[in-house]
Amino acid sequence: MNRFILVSTLMVSFTLAQYGKVNVTLDQRLLKDSDRYELSNIRGEIERFFNVIIWDEDYQDLDISLNIQLIFQGTAQKGGQKTYHAQALFSDGADLRYFDKAVQFYYTPGGSIYYDAVLFDPLAGFLAFYGYLILAGNADTYKFYGGTKFLEKSRSISLRGISSDYPKGWSSRSTMINEVIDNKGLREARFAFYLARDLFKQGDLEGAISEFQTMSAALKTIFKFFPGGRTLYFLKAHAEELSSYLNILGQKEILKILLEL
Repeated sequence: MNRFILVSTLMVSFTLAQYGKVNVTLDQRLLKDSDRYELSNIRGEIERFFNVIIWDEDYQDLDISLNIQLIFQGTAQKGGQKTYHAQALFSDGADLRYFDKAVQFYYTPGGSIYYDAVLFDPLAGFLAFYGYLILAGNADTYKFYGGTKFLEKSRSISLRGISSDYPKGWSSRSTMINEVIDNKGLREARFAFYLARDLFKQGDLEGAISEFQTMSAALKTIFKFFPGGRTLYFLKAHAEELSSYLNILGQKEILKILLEL
């Protein structure tokens, strides 16, 4: 189905959340047994957090796969309250992958995680930040700059985090989200790639070639300013697909450009 048509279909569907299978992995080797006990239900709560929220009414039924890994590094006391320190990895299993080195949050044993756009909670805010960020990356593949409103939501959360009582890591997240927003070339290249792939599958080979050329031009521009990072991850994630499509379409020049990049 054409991705433009699919967007129209999604916009009238209000029944399912955006996230499908959510896989949460915890590394608690550095925690005490008592700390592990207090976190005994956090995996299920994080999964529920992503599955229950209707993140947006325009993009329903996306069924995004989400992999989350939390690597706990220890605990500390802040204002008489125990806080957990961790690193985290978020991935959609395709070409979106974000690593966070400095996570700090408190957690009430047996409690639920709820995101409030007014009252800042460090754990709920952290999860919502990456929830909107991953959603933005997926929306960008269905509509040109479709993820902008979700990126702005992530940026708003990061600014609230910076001014909160738990600012650790939020300055880095704010910088990162600005880099994602400013890297318009990668967003354009990803949209062109996914559209080209759909056109190829529909038999519109000329349309696919045109979009792959658009992707190639965007990537050449990107590497002048963003020569690595998420751009390389995008290329590596789709290397086999790109090689197959471009060989079938006889686009040797684009393949040479990608090899050079």
